[in-house]
Amino acid sequence: MTDYQNNTILLVDDEQAVLNSLKRLLRPLRCNVLTTVSPLEALTLLEQHPVDMLISDMRMPEMGGESFLEEAATKYPDTERIVISGYADAQATIDAINRGKISRFLLKPWEDEDVLKLVRKGFELSALKQENERLQKQTQEKNAELQRLNQTLEELNQSLDGKVQERTDQLRQANESIKNNYRAVVRMFSTLTARRLGIKASKENQKLNRILLAVAARSGIEGQDLKQLYYAWQLRQIGKLSFNDELLQIPFLQLEPEKQREFQVHPVLAQAACLMVKPLYPAGQIILQHKEYLDGSGYPKGLKADQIQRRAKILCIVNDYVELITGLYDVRQFSTLEAINFMQSTAPERYDQSVVSLLAEVVERLSKDGETLKDTHLSSEQLRKGMKLSRDLISDEGILLLSSEQVLDETSIERIREMEFNLEETLEIYIAQ
Repeated sequence: MTDYQNNTILLVDDEQAVLNSLKRLLRPLRCNVLTTVSPLEALTLLEQHPVDMLISDMRMPEMGGESFLEEAATKYPDTERIVISGYADAQATIDAINRGKISRFLLKPWEDEDVLKLVRKGFELSALKQENERLQKQTQEKNAELQRLNQTLEELNQSLDGKVQERTDQLRQANESIKNNYRAVVRMFSTLTARRLGIKASKENQKLNRILLAVAARSGIEGQDLKQLYYAWQLRQIGKLSFNDELLQIPFLQLEPEKQREFQVHPVLAQAACLMVKPLYPAGQIILQHKEYLDGSGYPKGLKADQIQRRAKILCIVNDYVELITGLYDVRQFSTLEAINFMQSTAPERYDQSVVSLLAEVVERLSKDGETLKDTHLSSEQLRKGMKLSRDLISDEGILLLSSEQVLDETSIERIREMEFNLEETLEIYIAQ
């Protein structure tokens, strides 16, 4: 079991028995657990200790949970806030969502495994945020160092004395070393871009890599051509690094036309970044065309059919498939079956159908071995006993209701329908195939 000794959680509830029960439950995680029955004391503890996660009750005599969470959100925005309450606290929970900006809520009585899974995810998110800050700082330092080296090179080129020549040779050797290690550059920028886009490292990402490689292999792409296609896949998002949060977090179809045009420059920016590393020139050309469509409706140049190189057509199809199933294209995530159907039936004029067919075959084959996701989208009325959730069930407010991999029984199906009724929304339900 993963050790979370460097993480701290604060539990706030006016019932000591609840605190004791939660503390015993969290003991296997070996994290630091702070407890208090007083919201006022909790604010003091937050001031004295760095806290990764806060779990608070709603009904407390000293201060309402919504007021306490609102103050905690204002003073300690980096601490994840979670509410634990009963159904009777519905209005207070809504206030906490609006004022306290909570990320999840738990119902009393809780399921032990749900609590443990929620805490683990919170601690992992905290670790990713810290790693992101470290990488950003490291990147700034490297950029500053590179700027100093470039300035030194410019000064050296103005003189031909022996010392200048020696230092120039040293810089040339350093440049050769960078070229020999450009694979590490690809990995570094791919990781940095993923963190900027909020993409967590996971087995699912590795499975998507296998889809790209399998489709490329079935298309006859091999050797250096396959290597450059894979680099293009890893770096295709790098042009989005300079985008603001609005462009990154809102699905493409939900952006205003002006924002869509701003968004559509990312292939050009990505190619420009690749031009800084000569061995990545071919990958940059693939990235430049990976949002072009056969009918000329793509961007940035509106190329058509034979004007688009084959590797870019392959990258386009696998990339769009990922955007459809992850909610980057439209406000709702497509199921894997819906995404392939979109390419084959809704917008067939955009895509090379021979490659789309290969994608469908690869997804079917890999899903049988558990190597990739294959699911469908159903309404709550279509749910049947024995079905298994393929993705987390999340409300419109971003609250985790049920976790992926849960096998549905009559009770859980009825609970889903009740939640739709109580929340007055239609939940997005994905079932494994």
